Amino acid sequence: MNQISSNRRIVCPQCGYDDNPFTANHCLNCNSRLRSQSADGGDRDSLSRRNSIPWSVIPLAGLLLVTLGLFVLWRNSQPPTPPSSQPLTSQADFPREWQLYNSLRDVPDVPEGVFLYGGAMASAALRAKNIQSEITRAHPKFRLLYTDPLNVPPDSGKGIEMTANGEISFSESFRPIQQSEYNIVRSRGYTLKQVPVALGGIAFYSHPGVKLSGISLGQIQEIYSGKITNWRQLGGSNLPIVPVSQDPDAKASTSFLLQGMPSSQRRFGKNVQIVRDTTSAIRKVAAIPGGIGYGAQALVVGQQTVEPLSLAKGRSRNYVPAAAPDGTVNQQALLDGSYPLIRRIFVVYREDGSLDEVAGRAYANLLLSTEGQKLVDRAGYVPIR
Repeated sequence: MNQISSNRRIVCPQCGYDDNPFTANHCLNCNSRLRSQSADGGDRDSLSRRNSIPWSVIPLAGLLLVTLGLFVLWRNSQPPTPPSSQPLTSQADFPREWQLYNSLRDVPDVPEGVFLYGGAMASAALRAKNIQSEITRAHPKFRLLYTDPLNVPPDSGKGIEMTANGEISFSESFRPIQQSEYNIVRSRGYTLKQVPVALGGIAFYSHPGVKLSGISLGQIQEIYSGKITNWRQLGGSNLPIVPVSQDPDAKASTSFLLQGMPSSQRRFGKNVQIVRDTTSAIRKVAAIPGGIGYGAQALVVGQQTVEPLSLAKGRSRNYVPAAAPDGTVNQQALLDGSYPLIRRIFVVYREDGSLDEVAGRAYANLLLSTEGQKLVDRAGYVPIR
């Protein structure tokens, strides 16, 4: 034993005698048993108890390890979290494959050649000459030709169908791709890609003689289903209502005009007139004193022959104007979500490794560039970044 241990003494717990040698087992004064000490002067019995693990703890530790292992297995088996459906507003929101560029000229991999595209009439303002000329100036060998379908009016669904069939390179859509459309192309061994590039609203308008300050979406449903037939029923002029629709198929079961109505009541009124596109609808409504029609805000606001109607959600009277005080599109109402009918505009193309895919991705990249989003704003839509 070392020198330190030999100099230490143990105090007897019975009589208090404090000169017992460190190695003694019994008190030299009263012969009572002394507690065994550790080498550093501590209580060896209690030290042993402190260093031992109670048997009752072992099952709990095993249960904890098993639970942790099961959690790790469950977490690894879960599918990845789907991307947010909210409008994309910053570079961090875009998938990794997308890099946002400042100018139209900065966009790489823009192919050379003539590419046909089509789609929604609602995005027609993006195809205006002053917009397309900017793209041509930046990439003169990337030539775009808008193509109408044969014998039927152009719309989002027809554009997606023509894209899927390879009739055009890509299309613009005022609605997302439907599951049935995905299923069709997947059966052919490829898929479709939709890229949001802008926000836009749907505006309703009437003949100036209607004299109505605003209308609710609930009232619009009753107009297009034939339940309300005279403007006097809504506080307007005593004129028969003539609803004009540019829904080419005029299917009451799928038309956004009748969404939310019971299926038994979802049918168009007999007075609904079908036209080819927004231009035809505006001309028709302007010529009929009781006419009402609809179209993209960017195409309706600023028209001199018809009167844009303020819209309210449901059956409320909280009317939101389609036009701002300066006569332009009410973009603030689109940005803050107060406008009742807001849609995203998509670029849709096939993912099949073809040159059409390269063209579609390039077109989306061009519109998503900083300069491209300024063109979106100039066209009357709301930039998403």
